[in-house]
Amino acid sequence: MRTLILYGSKHGCTAKCAYLLRDKLENADVIDLSQNSSVSLSLDDYDAVLIGTSVYVGKINKAVAKFCTANLDKLKAKRIGLFVCCGLPEKAMEQLETGFPKELVQAARVKAYFGYQYEMDQLNFFERIIMRLVGKHRNETAIRHAAIEDFARSFVQENWR
Repeated sequence: MRTLILYGSKHGCTAKCAYLLRDKLENADVIDLSQNSSVSLSLDDYDAVLIGTSVYVGKINKAVAKFCTANLDKLKAKRIGLFVCCGLPEKAMEQLETGFPKELVQAARVKAYFGYQYEMDQLNFFERIIMRLVGKHRNETAIRHAAIEDFARSFVQENWR
């Protein structure tokens, strides 16, 4: 089974998670939709598509949202998995459910929250101020490696049923 991992990342956490996920799967390609926002990206060569996004202020990455909306019918014909990276663990799955198109969420075989990472030197001035206001003053990494492993395992098992 050939798998495509698509993601959108603002500061690199979702990118890191996408590549960690790729390392758990066989025959998987990775494309950053933030850098390659081609809405006409061909999905024909893939049996499965895994889509990951960062979440900022309750919204998924714009390039991911645009791609999913433009390719909804093609995506629904594939085996789908969705994941998010965000700094609010308690809201992560809600943000996944409301950020992606409803039909895509319903079609997804697996969904997961992969954690977050803050690197203060990568944030712009406004973002650093917001982080300080919510009590974050230093770099913090909380990537959920076990969640990535479970997602990969569940996705492979789901696709053999």
